[in-house]
Amino acid sequence: MGQDNIEIVPILVEDLRADVSGNLVEQITNLAYHAFREPPWDDDLEKPRLHFGLGVDLMRRNALAYAAKVKPSGRIVGYGLGYEVFRESKDPRDLTLCEISGTKLLDHFFDGGRRVFYGDTLCVAPEFRQRQISYRLSVAQVAALRAEGYSYRVGRTAIAGAAMRALYTKLGYQELFVHDELYPDRTFWLLQV
Repeated sequence: MGQDNIEIVPILVEDLRADVSGNLVEQITNLAYHAFREPPWDDDLEKPRLHFGLGVDLMRRNALAYAAKVKPSGRIVGYGLGYEVFRESKDPRDLTLCEISGTKLLDHFFDGGRRVFYGDTLCVAPEFRQRQISYRLSVAQVAALRAEGYSYRVGRTAIAGAAMRALYTKLGYQELFVHDELYPDRTFWLLQV
C-alpha cells in the first residue's frame, strides 16, 4: 500500500456526534491506547479515559484534528490533534501553556498578542509507520494554522523519542531545551508558523 491510498481529512466534533456506531472514536482511541503503551511513553491509560480525553480535547477552543484514512475502507491509521493555548484564560475549555508545561518559561511566546497552538497527540498504527503519515498529518495541521493566523506551534516529546524528534527536525522545529516540569524527560519544540 502506497501513500496514494491514504487521505488526510479533518476530524470535527460534529463527526464524533454523528458517529452513532462509535467506530470513529474507537479507531482513534485504539491508536492512542497502543501508542501510549510503547516506549518512551509507557503510559497505562485506559480506553474510557482516552475516549473522554478525545472529546474534551476536540471541544477545546480552536481544536484541530486530522485523521489518516485508508481508501476505500475508511480505516483510520493515524491522527493528530491539538488546540490553541493561552497565557491565561477564564474559559474552562482552555489550557494555558504553563498548565501543560508546569513552567512560565514559554509564556513569552504570547507577547504582542501572538497566537500559540499546542500539538497534543500524534499517533500512527505500527504497520503504517515509515510511510510519511505523521509528516502529512503535521503538514495539514500547520497549513491550517498559517491560514488562521497563528504565530507558533509548540509540541513536546520525550528526549528518547527518536522518531518524533526526527519529525520535528524535518519540519523545521527548534528544540527549546525547556524541560517539562511534570515530565522532566520531555522537552518542548517550537515552529514559527
